[in-house]
Amino acid sequence: MKKLGAILSIAALLITMSASICFADSLTIVETYPKDGSTGASIENLGVKVYFSNDMTEDIAGKVNKDAFQLYDEEGDKLPTRVLYNDQEEGVVLVLLDTTSDKKVTAKGNTEYTLKISGDLQDDQGNTLGKDTEISFKTLNQKTNTMISMGMMVLMFGGMIIVTTKSAAKKATEDQKKKEEKVNPYKEAKKTGKSVEEIVAKDEKRKAKQAEKEAREALKDDDDDYEDDDVNKYRVKRRHSASEAGSRYVAAKKEAAEKARAQKAKNKTASKGKKKKK
Repeated sequence: MKKLGAILSIAALLITMSASICFADSLTIVETYPKDGSTGASIENLGVKVYFSNDMTEDIAGKVNKDAFQLYDEEGDKLPTRVLYNDQEEGVVLVLLDTTSDKKVTAKGNTEYTLKISGDLQDDQGNTLGKDTEISFKTLNQKTNTMISMGMMVLMFGGMIIVTTKSAAKKATEDQKKKEEKVNPYKEAKKTGKSVEEIVAKDEKRKAKQAEKEAREALKDDDDDYEDDDVNKYRVKRRHSASEAGSRYVAAKKEAAEKARAQKAKNKTASKGKKKKK
């Protein structure tokens, strides 16, 4: 009884091992590029790259699989092909449309092509594929692709024009502002009929007001910064005045006052010179 059980166990083990070996040796298609049912394939070097599970070399498989690969267009016409085996990469076969043949064919855009692989296809060990396989794919629509490319170019150039126009407008505004800030007293006197001294005094007064305005804006910015600063506060022994601490507010205010006094003195001098001339 024990001998019978041992014999049955050995037989089962041998059957299992044989089945595993047979399964390992079976030829299958692992992957293709382009994939079956895909779209957007390039028309340059139109073809299909097929990855098999077993070795496929030119010297062995190439001799027995001459008619195993057939390429057809969407009208069902058979197309000339070149089948290339890659001996450096196991199980890789490239089927290309042969545009150099006497038939003179070219790949077309937005067209469906089908590669048919015979079930009799053999690998280097003689294992067959076992069933016919079809891989269909569609090439890129060149018109649509061209329209998309042109649209992208239009958007790009449009954006460049907008940016350039805005930059030019900004520069023109800045140039005009600088031009307005620079007053030619002699030209202005000739234009308005006023004396040069009067025009100079008016321009100096304008500059003083502008400086005072800028000083006020700077003080306002400083005040905003101080109001938002709630960190790094320390306790001091006694209170200090702003002038003792060297406050930027006091310094800016003092500077604005000095500019105003200086401008007032200039205006007074210009007024006296005008009166003497009269």
